[in-house]
Amino acid sequence: MRQLIKQMLESDPAIKVVAVARDGLDGLNKIEFFRPQVVTLDLEMPRMDGLTMLAEVMRRHPLPVVIVSSLAVEGGELTLQALELGAVDFVTKPAARPSQELWQIQDELVLKVKAAAQVRPELLKQLPVTKPVPEKVFTDVSSSGIVAVGASTGGPRALRYLLSQIPADFPWGMLIAQHIPVEFTRSFASRLGALSSLKVKVAEENDEILPGQVLVAPSGLQTGVVKEDGKVRIKLAQSDAIYRPSVDYLFESVAAVYKENTVGVLLTGMGADGAYGLKVIKEAGGITIAEAETSCVIYGMPRVAAEIGAVRYQLPLSEIPRCLTEVLARFTQKQ
Repeated sequence: MRQLIKQMLESDPAIKVVAVARDGLDGLNKIEFFRPQVVTLDLEMPRMDGLTMLAEVMRRHPLPVVIVSSLAVEGGELTLQALELGAVDFVTKPAARPSQELWQIQDELVLKVKAAAQVRPELLKQLPVTKPVPEKVFTDVSSSGIVAVGASTGGPRALRYLLSQIPADFPWGMLIAQHIPVEFTRSFASRLGALSSLKVKVAEENDEILPGQVLVAPSGLQTGVVKEDGKVRIKLAQSDAIYRPSVDYLFESVAAVYKENTVGVLLTGMGADGAYGLKVIKEAGGITIAEAETSCVIYGMPRVAAEIGAVRYQLPLSEIPRCLTEVLARFTQKQ
């Protein structure tokens, strides 16, 4: 398995594998000696498991780590924990592990390792999520609007921080589109809900958008909204698009329904998904926020959004919760 992954990585001339480790302890020693730019890490290893090794790496000298994990439910939980500890990204490998199936992940693995090599190590430290948040911030919760958030690489950590800083009386509903495998969606929503004062659940067909509730777009489908009989509800759709959920799809849908009562937030991630949807929100009169390069694990989606003029506020992650609170306070005062 290790040699096969080495072959896949070295199929790209830009990548040089400097060492292969047999377990977590061996991995720590070889990291100390070779000082690689990127590490690929399995979570199930003898002597020292992947999570323990990852925590040690982040404590001693943070560097970009790409998790290579199976799609089993337990593996999904472990992968989410790894992302929270500081792993940059993950690649899901076939559970059965036959070599002919494993080769299917080659392109994805190479792409994500090369992207990880661009990450600044200082961004990998764990974000604080225990700061006390006042229960009551808003004096008027009668306004009707939506906050739509999109993220990809680095998103799970960023979203954990964001939701931990949102007050319990948040007056609007929130929708989140995060690029993540289908098997991880429910665990992801559950882990977000465990540290947020808001209710967090996976969005389902016909769910009503309610104040103070966070709906996580289910993977494998497109998530949008429709207004019927004065209520806004979730509308799920089948799609063969690359991204399911697509941040662009979500942003365009909420802009069409909520118009100027829309706040779009685009966080860290590779590529451009969400950039054009953010511009649609801005053109509809809504407020647009993008994460600044200084805090992005991967400055891709927010960069494209800024380049096309889609961003009103561009802020480091630590300032986005305060900006959201101030923006919504102004909206509620208008009512």
